[in-house]
Amino acid sequence: MQSRIIRVLPAEDGWALEFGGLNIKAQKFPTMEAAIAAGWGVARRENAELHIHRHDGDVQLRNACGDEQQEARR
Repeated sequence: MQSRIIRVLPAEDGWALEFGGLNIKAQKFPTMEAAIAAGWGVARRENAELHIHRHDGDVQLRNACGDEQQEARR
């Protein structure tokens, strides 16, 4: 089974959500906050992980839906 990972990524003119392992088309948002809010909604609904990336591409935050603990990456 393929992992379900939703990624919040910097994109041209804003931020994007990419959906790995899900049959959902990528989406664009004007702000990081809007992309994260939308990503959390899909992650909860699809029981997926949410990965938030910084501008340099590194993972800033990784969280599996339902996890109490968040893992910050630096």
